[in-house]
Amino acid sequence: MAYLAQPTSKIDYGVVGIGSFINVDAGFISLDQDISRNSIVSFNNVTIGGNNVVTSVNPVAGLGVSITGLVSTGNTVGFAVSNTGVLSVSTGAGVSVSGSTGNITVSNTGVLSVTAGAGISVTNSTGYITISSFGADLIATIVVTGSYTATVNDEYIGVYSASSVTISLPFGVTGRVYTIKDEYGQGSGKITIQPSGVEKIDNANTYIISVPYQAISVVFRGGQWRII
Repeated sequence: MAYLAQPTSKIDYGVVGIGSFINVDAGFISLDQDISRNSIVSFNNVTIGGNNVVTSVNPVAGLGVSITGLVSTGNTVGFAVSNTGVLSVSTGAGVSVSGSTGNITVSNTGVLSVTAGAGISVTNSTGYITISSFGADLIATIVVTGSYTATVNDEYIGVYSASSVTISLPFGVTGRVYTIKDEYGQGSGKITIQPSGVEKIDNANTYIISVPYQAISVVFRGGQWRII
């Protein structure tokens, strides 16, 4: 025996109404597990394994970084992070910089300027300086015909004068040396060597060269000039 419900009524007893996503087959009622692709379903909170499911992202790019291909919401989220390179590099003297995205190359362009003194040679290449001595030290020489004040660049002072002259020494600096010589010879006048201020030459206020072709060397040490 079978029970047949009235198919024309949905409110009478024994009648079952069938809604969307409900299937009745051979006396069984089942709900579809799939929801239509165009359906919109909202949930206040979704957790998997006790952790909230992330459904949106909001990345922020800093200096030197760019973000592209951003998909911020949906069942698939992601973005690409790219290095946009160094923003600014400043170089100093003797340094060059070349750069591309993510790379910086710093190079030494070599010494800008080197000046060699007497008896010295200088050769250079990128990153290296070679200083060589090619002979004995040479001293600075000068010849005067009248009174003269020695400078810091003088070392030998030749006096060629038949009359009296005064050679004044500058303010003494420890280790500075002067050589003063009568180059005129016979018939020359006296050469007076005068220190600066209260400085002395071997405790004397002055020193006089009165012998033809005579020379004297002095070095400053201990507050006065010393004859050597």
